[in-house]
Amino acid sequence: MIKLCPCGSLRDFSDCCGLYLSHSQTPPTAEALMRSRYTAYSMANIDYIKKTMKGKALLGFNAEDACHWASNVTWIGLKVLNASYASPQQAYVEFIATLIERDQLNYIHENSEFIYEQGVWYYIDRITATAKTRLPQKIGRNALCPCDSQKKFKNCHGQGIAW
Repeated sequence: MIKLCPCGSLRDFSDCCGLYLSHSQTPPTAEALMRSRYTAYSMANIDYIKKTMKGKALLGFNAEDACHWASNVTWIGLKVLNASYASPQQAYVEFIATLIERDQLNYIHENSEFIYEQGVWYYIDRITATAKTRLPQKIGRNALCPCDSQKKFKNCHGQGIAW
């Protein structure tokens, strides 16, 4: 049975980010690393998040807080808007991650910087970031799910929410 990867690639998890989270392969591009980091957050795999960071990104990073936050949101989806390479060792990936936090649909729009050192990509900084609430009201259990599945929210990403 195919389990689609949370990163939005439409590939099986075991043939996509699962390869990186299991440490059997390293992401070949900055975009692949960013997608795997989204997937790790969606699974609250903060060890992977921390291992894929270097430099400024590690300053003030609190693994316990990150794990608590990642575990208490519902991850809806990821859209990569742009991936650009300033050099073979430096890249930028702009993305929007959609999530539900405290029953509100939110998104994180970020342009992230990555470096390539000794054959491995690392997240080093966010260049710009915006975290906004898309809908000021609570998502109704019978509303269509914001992931575009055409299912009711309660039967899709709303499963497990105490109504």
